[in-house]
Amino acid sequence: MIQAIALLMILPGLLVASSHQNPKLALGLGKTIYQKQCKVCHGVQGNAKSFAANALYPPPRNFTSAKSKNELSRQRMIRSVTKGRPGTAMMPWEKNLTAKEIQAVVDYIWHRLMHRALPGEE
Repeated sequence: MIQAIALLMILPGLLVASSHQNPKLALGLGKTIYQKQCKVCHGVQGNAKSFAANALYPPPRNFTSAKSKNELSRQRMIRSVTKGRPGTAMMPWEKNLTAKEIQAVVDYIWHRLMHRALPGEE
């Protein structure tokens, strides 16, 4: 019984840790975060076609555009999610998401919406 309780206490931490070692699990975490926190402004497909985008100035970033693909590095995206973008509606997420969660959502955007290779896949 004590072993089962101990396992239940450490299991969530093991699952989070393993998701960051396994790129597919990390992308799943990133997708979950994107769906909950980002799509309202950036749109389901990352093209900034959302109801909220109509009311925002400047508009949210369209991750699918050639301009974004040329301008954005992963580091810049991580910094933008972490610290926000002054003069825009992009708020800082560093108090709401862990560094691993921020990396996961950026990797999801980078790989699934911008169709860029993840580090180590190049």
